[in-house]
Amino acid sequence: MVVYLIIALLIVIAALYIIKMGSAFGGLPVLNYHKISGGNDFDFLTVNTAELRRHFSYLNEKGYTTLFISDVLAHIEQKKPLPAKPVMITLDDGYRDNYTALYPLLKEYNIKANIFLVAGFIQSPDNKHLVPNPMGEFMQVKEALEMSKDMVEFGLHTFSHQSYSKLSLPEIATDLKKTKDRLQELGIPVQPCHAYTFGAYSQTNDDKRQALFELLQQHDVRLAFRVSNWVDKQPLQNRYFISRIHVSGLFPFWKFKVAVWGFIKIFNRFESIMK
Repeated sequence: MVVYLIIALLIVIAALYIIKMGSAFGGLPVLNYHKISGGNDFDFLTVNTAELRRHFSYLNEKGYTTLFISDVLAHIEQKKPLPAKPVMITLDDGYRDNYTALYPLLKEYNIKANIFLVAGFIQSPDNKHLVPNPMGEFMQVKEALEMSKDMVEFGLHTFSHQSYSKLSLPEIATDLKKTKDRLQELGIPVQPCHAYTFGAYSQTNDDKRQALFELLQQHDVRLAFRVSNWVDKQPLQNRYFISRIHVSGLFPFWKFKVAVWGFIKIFNRFESIMK
């Protein structure tokens, strides 16, 4: 009898765990991409356009509605309701392939996307690459401006891709100002939103994390995103620690669907146990 009770308890715990994670149970899935390949290349950070077409087709066929950052802000601050099946498409860094390979598909599939820019990497008319750029080719100012007219909103992603976990609060404040000033100088419209480089700021130090949230608020940053492979429930509990799901180019299509449903962390943990 005791064994059956233990099994039943484990099943209940597992069910609650799944419900907590799943977008099907009132969550907001926020998908996180990086590079988009126009050819057949793919890797951990790169999804090719053939696979991305499958992703976008799936989202449209299943009735998902993509959101801008401004839509989420209106929901939080003005209590505007979200659609029945919301999803956010986000991309980090601002690679040029976001314009050449992604942007045409956004228009074709009527998909909204949100790109978090590393301000010092953007190719500008004055040729000011203000920091060394080891990460690849980044979009030009004119391309960012074109995208901002219809299918894309932009957010902040530091000035030179530094991790805020390695900076002091005064250094973070300096970086935020420098990032916003550079994007304003280039004329690129930016939402009051930040995505933490390398996914998160502080997972363990609650005081340090809270101090960062207060600093962001002081600098008029009103949303911030991490990468945790969770789906946050609605209403969002912490606007400065919103979860995102990393979408890898190594995912088979079934795994992308699992990511959208909000269960990818379960599969990742199971795979690590089985290795």
